Amino acid sequence: MTILRKRDVTASDPISAAEEHIKTIAEGTEFAKTDSYTSPDTGITHVHFVQTYNGVVVENARANVNVAKDNSIFSSGISFVKGEIKASAVTKRDLQIGALKALKGAIKALDLPIKADKAKEVEGGSGLIGRRSDEVTIKNVEGVVSDPVATSAYYNVNGELKLIWKIEADIDENWLLIYADALKEGIVYSVADYVADAQYNVYPFGVNDPTEGSRQLVTDPANLVTSPNGYHKVGSTSYTVTRGNNGIAQENWSGSTSTTGYLTNQRPSGGSSNIYNFPYDISASDPKTYINASVTQLFYTSNVYHDLLEALGFTEAAGNFEDVNTSGQGRGNDAVQLNAQDGSGTNNANFATPADGQRPRMRMYLWNAVPGAKRDCSFDAGVVIHEYTHGLSNRLTGGASNSACLSTSEGRGMGEGWSDFFATAVRIKAGDTRNTNYAMGDWVNGAGIRRYPYSVSMTTNPTTYALLDDSSWKSGAPHTFGSIWANMLYEVLWNLIDKYGYTENRFPVFASGSALPTKGVPAAMKIVLEGLKLQPCQPTFITARNAILDADVALSGGANKCEIWRPFAKRGLGTDATLVSGVHKNGFALPSGC
Repeated sequence: MTILRKRDVTASDPISAAEEHIKTIAEGTEFAKTDSYTSPDTGITHVHFVQTYNGVVVENARANVNVAKDNSIFSSGISFVKGEIKASAVTKRDLQIGALKALKGAIKALDLPIKADKAKEVEGGSGLIGRRSDEVTIKNVEGVVSDPVATSAYYNVNGELKLIWKIEADIDENWLLIYADALKEGIVYSVADYVADAQYNVYPFGVNDPTEGSRQLVTDPANLVTSPNGYHKVGSTSYTVTRGNNGIAQENWSGSTSTTGYLTNQRPSGGSSNIYNFPYDISASDPKTYINASVTQLFYTSNVYHDLLEALGFTEAAGNFEDVNTSGQGRGNDAVQLNAQDGSGTNNANFATPADGQRPRMRMYLWNAVPGAKRDCSFDAGVVIHEYTHGLSNRLTGGASNSACLSTSEGRGMGEGWSDFFATAVRIKAGDTRNTNYAMGDWVNGAGIRRYPYSVSMTTNPTTYALLDDSSWKSGAPHTFGSIWANMLYEVLWNLIDKYGYTENRFPVFASGSALPTKGVPAAMKIVLEGLKLQPCQPTFITARNAILDADVALSGGANKCEIWRPFAKRGLGTDATLVSGVHKNGFALPSGC
């Protein structure tokens, strides 16, 4: 799909403007308008089109044009088939199998719980696809809520138009649109489900680990904006395992580093309804017995975090991790390879981030750091989010095509710090206050994996900028350096929570005309994320701090200048902090007005 921005089109009304725009960007293409409406909040008229060929609809070739109040084109998106069209058949007269035969083939191919042995075709009908003269109703089908309805159409398959039957079948738990070949029985190109009922038995997003809550059967967690096709569909291909557009999750007990072998590794099946409900026994001596629950948890957490980050600004254009970029921006084919119970190590986890368009890899290990316990870090959301955030900071710093901009000691250290910060920010709960302290990795490791918990108290966490030159802290780099940076950001977080308040909703909500989320946690995450985009390649603590301040100026006009400066200055990164000849000198001064 291509996305086009504002373009002047002279027209007397928004519909005509939209139609003329389509003619200019898809010259010579047949199309028809399907819907239009005007949004009262913006005054923008949204007009939708479908491509046609020989008068027949091409189901997956769509366009939308957004027309401003003055009839100029605000933006548009198009997925029409371009150039010379190759079609498997020319017109509806070429239909070689009827709608009933196509349905029977689909029942077998999709293993649907319905029977059509006594069914018959009747001309005409009315379903969600609308009453049309060429509809066929299929009567006497067993196991459906209402009679399936079929219409003929084209479907774009890799640039070639395939003549199909589009069959609408309501089978109670699923309300399906089946796109089945009209020339050969049993070929199904795609299936859409009006009932998006994917379910996952998991610790819900925001519950960090088994000590903070219980597993629940979560239904339809996919965000309709950031994952419009859900978590189990890549382009026109749907999966009933833990594989989708944002991630591919499986066990990797062998510890294999193969770039393709993981595709044959074991991953749980959710059946035709994508229900992933598997037992988890935290006391089990053999973690392999709950591998399906582990992979499901890893897949779920990673997908929801993908959606949150995209809502905050880690978009396809910015280099996020998706196999198919529906906006047409950025490079695809890089959904995250998610390895649960990876056999290549213990008591750790890691994330490899190549440039945009190349698949990253997350390895989640088993931990034996807690006496008498084997802990699977897929169930520690903080560890999952920490690792995924390495992908965020590497892709945003220096641009998505360059993943080598955090290679200095300070850069790698801050990379660890951003990962700890985002993991901890997601963990904040109702009832927490600025006096709440959080350790990192405390479930998998007991006391946590950093020297001090994250705290606003100088007694609980005494870290300052100048510790970057301390030999004992250098020896633990980059994680020790990261903990210094993350604690500064933790204090910024609490200043913004105190200023803007808290909400259980992790996803950002924006007031009209504002680029800054209304509540403290997403506001802090947004400012820090935008800072990643603004900072230079090979940033230092000072340049990264400045980028965060610049991000606040860009987002709010600098409304949070002092809320950001005070924690930095408190921890030695004030206006008079210096880095000269590799020496980091504390500075505690604040700018005027703070």
